[in-house]
Amino acid sequence: MRYIGSKDRLLPFIQQALDDHAITGGTFCDAFSGTTVVARHAKSRGYRVVANDLLFFSYVLQRAYLCCNAYPAFAQLGVGGDRESPAGPLAAALCYLNALPPVPGFVYTHYSPAGPAGRRYLSPVNAGRIDAIRGQIAAWEAAGQLEGEEPYVLLAALIEAVPFVSNISGTYGAFLKAWDPRAHKPLVLRPPRLLAGTQPHAAYQRDATTLVREIACDVLYLDPPYNSRPYASNYHLLETVARADAPAVYGKTGLRPYAAERSAYNGAAAAAAALRTLVAQARCTHLLLSYNSEGLIPESEILAILAGRGTPEVRRRPYRRFRSDTDARRRYAPQHEVSENLYYVRCET
Repeated sequence: MRYIGSKDRLLPFIQQALDDHAITGGTFCDAFSGTTVVARHAKSRGYRVVANDLLFFSYVLQRAYLCCNAYPAFAQLGVGGDRESPAGPLAAALCYLNALPPVPGFVYTHYSPAGPAGRRYLSPVNAGRIDAIRGQIAAWEAAGQLEGEEPYVLLAALIEAVPFVSNISGTYGAFLKAWDPRAHKPLVLRPPRLLAGTQPHAAYQRDATTLVREIACDVLYLDPPYNSRPYASNYHLLETVARADAPAVYGKTGLRPYAAERSAYNGAAAAAAALRTLVAQARCTHLLLSYNSEGLIPESEILAILAGRGTPEVRRRPYRRFRSDTDARRRYAPQHEVSENLYYVRCET
């Protein structure tokens, strides 16, 4: 999934820190889970995982990838599928959804050029197919034909398919003026690769500081926003697809109201105070914090905050700066190294 800030390529870097401190097993809390990349990795390593994020589309991914320990049977759906294959019923459900004709619904009206605003996030055909698929999932759920994590698995497939046909440079902060070749490709839902397991994992959509005060864990992993651009606005279209709530969108880019999902970590004045409160109240043995070297909180302040719980250490990984189309003319000093920093502290207080 195309997602700015994803730690997919940094998983070996994070795992090395865990290995170096001989940390294995127990409860792993991913308090800013995003696309659940780190949480899924922790699940694959045998941890009981608690994941959390303010955004609902992240909560959907948590329910699908973490709480679902086996491929769903879709017993009430009646779409067939190879019952000898664990993923057979899921593949059949997605095949049905992929075959639906476009419907001129909310996404078609507000995020394709067919609508009055003329926004070019999606081609009219793909936007209409998103509306059709989302509507069918909602109809199945309302009719009681989806059980347990089944609606979340189907929604996860849809959420992960949308970015691959979106006419964007990386986020939904803006759409491209000219059509990117990917936007002309047909939307295709593919089965999510679910991890088998037996642990009772948990998913939340809550304020991270409140959550870590209430839930004890062996490992607390923090990956808060590090700049002023809120994920709630950068990924507003995915949030709308996940919620299917037809919000009152506004502006050239069709933003949904996101004041309730705006993070304190997006503000220079509030970020350090938010981190200080969270770290002080966290109920964990090991604390890991991912933070970009260009983040709003200076490293000296991060180290001082972590020192309140133990002796912090930091390791760095050179990081390729993401550039959107709006960054194309910006100049960066070649000697200025950008890195993803991983802070660790064993909490002694």
